[in-house]
Parts: sequence; C-alpha cells; structure tokens
Amino acid sequence: MNYAELRRRDLELGSGQVEGAIKALMYRRMDQGGMRWIKERAEAVLQLRCIDANGDWQAFADHVHKEARDRTASTGTRVRLRQRIAGPLPTADLAEAA
Repeated sequence: MNYAELRRRDLELGSGQVEGAIKALMYRRMDQGGMRWIKERAEAVLQLRCIDANGDWQAFADHVHKEARDRTASTGTRVRLRQRIAGPLPTADLAEAA
C-alpha cells in the first residue's frame, strides 16, 4: 500500500471503522448466546442487513419484484415469493469443514 498517497488523499488507514461496521451489522444480531448459524443462512442475513444499512431496501425490493415479474412473463408460470410450505434448509458439507 502506498501510505503516503493515501494520507495525501486524506483516506482512512485504520481498520476501526470497518471493525465497528462489522460489529454493528453482524455481531449484535448474529452472535447471541446459544445461536448457531448455517453458513449459507448467515451470509444471506448479513447481505440483507447490509442492504438495509445502506438504505437500499426499497431498490432491492423493487429489483426482486421486477425479476419475479420478468420470470413470470418469460415462463408463463406465476412465481411465488412466499410459500405456504417452507423449503429445506441448506446443509453444510462436512467434507468442507474438515
């Protein structure tokens, strides 16, 4: 890293702001006593929290609805965003964990 250039441009060099954002977005919600997370579900929750924290929730919702409408128009089948029966949970590949 070219620290002189970064300082000249008055850019932040420390990791404190990033660590603070991680703590605010992740640990306060996902690191409570007794919680256990499947990697794929934890990543999805974190992505949604980042969308919300950045003020992009409405744009995200509009995108999801547009994709559903486009898929319905192209396939002729209705896409349901809410299902009456929950889908299966993802499972962690035990070979990867080893």
